[in-house]
Amino acid sequence: MRRSSRAGAAGLLAISLLTDLVAPGIAPAAETSVVNEVQDLLPISAEQRRRLVRGEVVSYSVTENSERELAVGFAMILPVPMGEIADYLASGQLIAQDDSISDFGAVPDEAPTENLVGPRFSRGEREEAEGLLVVSPGTRFNLSSAEIEALRAVRGTADSSAKTAAAEIGSGAYRRLLHQRVQAYRQGGLAAIAPYARTGGAVTDPVVDLRLAAADAERLARLGPELHAALLRYPAAQPPQMVNHFYWIKRRIQRRPHVSLLHRIVAADSGSIVHVERYFYVGHSFNANEILTGAFAHRDGTLVFSINRVSTDEVLGLGNQLKRAIGRAQLRDEMRTRLDRLQAFLMRPRSTQSP
Repeated sequence: MRRSSRAGAAGLLAISLLTDLVAPGIAPAAETSVVNEVQDLLPISAEQRRRLVRGEVVSYSVTENSERELAVGFAMILPVPMGEIADYLASGQLIAQDDSISDFGAVPDEAPTENLVGPRFSRGEREEAEGLLVVSPGTRFNLSSAEIEALRAVRGTADSSAKTAAAEIGSGAYRRLLHQRVQAYRQGGLAAIAPYARTGGAVTDPVVDLRLAAADAERLARLGPELHAALLRYPAAQPPQMVNHFYWIKRRIQRRPHVSLLHRIVAADSGSIVHVERYFYVGHSFNANEILTGAFAHRDGTLVFSINRVSTDEVLGLGNQLKRAIGRAQLRDEMRTRLDRLQAFLMRPRSTQSP
């Protein structure tokens, strides 16, 4: 992807949330209370707590909710003011700075009924677009039965067209389905997410995993109960201090283009901020993903922790324990890279030269 395009997309995320989300600071006694709260929340040993205080990034185990789920947790204390980390999280830099994302874009709050969501497939991805026109229930694409029928309905048009036109037709039909997914979720929340059709009449329902993942927020004593309820009830009963944004995200996974739909939620009070990434639709390879990242004021700076949960059918079946170990290690590497990037950005040398 061209750098200029990425820079323009990053600009879409530079939203001015801090005035409403984060107050200037909190008292030392409150800092101690907050950090104790979060350290009690995290299932880490006394030795890991000592490593946290020494400035190390600590990985910890997270209880997984199902046989399909992989989950990891990380924590660190950064010697920077809470406001700087809140700025990073609130302005969407976790997404804008993610090197695994090749392209992304904001989904407008109000979009025409026939609006297209997501990127066009490139010339090199023509086979992927054409594959959508002959899709059937299974794991190659995450699609509902109705979406599969809709794609089959346009296949006749593509059969009489040139190869390049067929790819464009497949790409356009898929982007219309993505728009319909966004609209359905915005109007009905989790209950409106269509399950993925699998072979033999089976389905995989990402809603089950997303509901269970929302419980991570509930364990936070401060913002947690309201955030947990908001995640389960969206779009109903949303607290005024919570901000919602939507994006399409493009990556390359398993050597294939991968498009997903992201609901990003930011909630904050005077001494903390919580950032949730809920991938309520993903194109293939896994079923759903939720990442909760929190930052809390600490006497030595800011305590940051993150929990990542991924649901995938690929860890089921023969050799599932080995598959889970490998998948968990990959997820841990991805999360470590993400937090290293956050740390490098916030700890970068600042220019002292006068303007």
